[in-house]
Amino acid sequence: MSSWSLSNFVAGKFDSPADLRLSASSELAKAFQWALPQQCALCAAPCGRLLVCAPCCTALPRIANACPRCALPVPGAVVCGACLAQPPPFTAACAAFAYAFPLDRLMQAFKYGAKLSHADFFAEALSERVAHRSPGVAWPDTLLALPLAPSRQRARGFDQAAEIARRVAQITGVPMHAGLRRTRDTPAQAALPWKDRARNVRGAFVASATVAGRRIAIVDDVMTTGATLASAANAVLRAGALAVEVWAVARTLPPAQPP
Repeated sequence: MSSWSLSNFVAGKFDSPADLRLSASSELAKAFQWALPQQCALCAAPCGRLLVCAPCCTALPRIANACPRCALPVPGAVVCGACLAQPPPFTAACAAFAYAFPLDRLMQAFKYGAKLSHADFFAEALSERVAHRSPGVAWPDTLLALPLAPSRQRARGFDQAAEIARRVAQITGVPMHAGLRRTRDTPAQAALPWKDRARNVRGAFVASATVAGRRIAIVDDVMTTGATLASAANAVLRAGALAVEVWAVARTLPPAQPP
């Protein structure tokens, strides 16, 4: 069991034998994927070793033209007016999907149903997306997972961003580093109005000096308003990082904005 990585290797005290059992279940699930025919997690059609069949994967919501700074839809995929007026602390942002049906069902099953095998699908999609990100942005030196609040990790048993980031590091070859941590618990962002989210996470992160002089990519599952990632990016920049970009599996769209 000692060969299994903990889902939060920065704060091992929050991991327990239950976490290790989840990791073991994930490895066992991979073995079954190879050995037995699988059904699509969305339509139940046969899909080999894949989580989602090819037609369902093609139909998942994506943002065709996105602002390279905030990953929201914008004609021509140019920097949007909001980012020109008030640039975020990160130099670039990209997301594999729009956070909409039925991608949201997969993400909820992963986060709240402990479907850790979904992390492989998310990591592969995110790695493919970042491989085609803006060619003008230098490749990062290090990946950091956006750390989950300690109370939610205890309840959930794993850190979803760390599970995704670990797999992205394996696929892309960009090393993952434990250089970012939360300094305090904060109320869940999803429970707050959009205008209150920046204040909720202000000063909630601290980065280690080991990020100094490096280009950093922060990995997260869902980027909503970007407030949490902006707070984390500011912490990394204060610690001396050269630049920060954010990689998210999915991007929440503002109300009434189509993908």
